[in-house]
Amino acid sequence: MFETTNAYLNVNVDAPILVATDFSEDSKVALLWACAFADCTGAPLVLLHVVHDLASNPGFYHPDKTDFLEPMQDVAESMMEEFLTRMRSEYPELAPLQTLAVQFVPGLPPSRIVEVSTLLKARLIAMGCCGMTSHSHKRLGAVSERVAEKSLIPVVLLKSEHQGAPSKKELKKKEKRMKKDRRKLKELLGVKGKAEREGEVNG
Repeated sequence: MFETTNAYLNVNVDAPILVATDFSEDSKVALLWACAFADCTGAPLVLLHVVHDLASNPGFYHPDKTDFLEPMQDVAESMMEEFLTRMRSEYPELAPLQTLAVQFVPGLPPSRIVEVSTLLKARLIAMGCCGMTSHSHKRLGAVSERVAEKSLIPVVLLKSEHQGAPSKKELKKKEKRMKKDRRKLKELLGVKGKAEREGEVNG
């Protein structure tokens, strides 16, 4: 008979699932995953938004450059209300969306998310891989990476299927660049094009 030493199996049944959100598509996927997990485990759900310093992401709370005097906390609450309204409308069958608790804390996202998870004695943290508050996610030091490094509990990182999908304009540019590269490669290798080959045959 095997004995397990995994402390996570003995987690308190009342320990919540902490979902960190910045209202991005990745955050939406993280919340949906957490709702499914909450349904399976009966765990309560806490949705957290860290009201961050504008210096870390200027324009996040005032993208239209209007109402700059409106407090960040008020803007964040409006964004949360809009986010939840949209989620509840799109997924009315998800009960945890109706009963979750919402929290706001000021500060820098990585440290605050870990601190709140400790205070709540959360069983795990769920969050998006790359959201609007993590423009640097391609480099080490992204919000999600920092949370994963600092956290003492499991961190589940989720990504939207459409996140980072190239636009038609970008695809056309890429195709044009690839054609140009192929021509250069053929020139370097001395490979003749179809027109040149046909000219030699006709000659």
